[in-house]
Amino acid sequence: MFQTIADDTWGRPCLAYHVQPHLASETRSALVGLQEAVASRWTVPLFLTPPEALHVTLYALVQVKGIFDKEGYWSSIAEPCRSLLEESCRGHGPLELRFTRLKVTDTAIIAVATDETGLIDRVRNAIAAEIPPPPGHEPIRYDLIHSTLARYRTSDAVPEAAVAAVEAIPASVAAPVERLKIIRETLFPCRETDELFSVSLC
Repeated sequence: MFQTIADDTWGRPCLAYHVQPHLASETRSALVGLQEAVASRWTVPLFLTPPEALHVTLYALVQVKGIFDKEGYWSSIAEPCRSLLEESCRGHGPLELRFTRLKVTDTAIIAVATDETGLIDRVRNAIAAEIPPPPGHEPIRYDLIHSTLARYRTSDAVPEAAVAAVEAIPASVAAPVERLKIIRETLFPCRETDELFSVSLC
């Protein structure tokens, strides 16, 4: 059996700042198709990310969870983050993320993507190296590019067969990206956001 962890932040107010690619409506529609396939194979109730809230977080500059002066910290790094993103993307053309597989984790079901251009790794590494993390935290080191399709309503032990069935769902979604952006999130998961800055890749 596979043990899941119930999500305790779903639908709640929050404050977070993220670097994200702008996803076209066609990409979101394709991800919704994967959600539907997941829901038909999973054995317990899920929270499904609403279509308009489907996203990819390239870097959580200020995470949803954590208790500290988030606004004060953001004010101290906002301009360096803007400059870093602009510099990292200078001269880079549009990229295409490719969602190629689904993965079940203890907290979520995600679609995993690749970026053959290396831009996302470059942005992530630059932020980790140059932007000081919040007090008492370490820089985040990412090993996946992903979009969260679903989270768990309850903590359940799920049959391994259900995990295998979900991870066997064919995934082939091309996601053209023409700009990266910094957003403020105020209702989890990205149900309410404000775009603060964007960099064109065209």
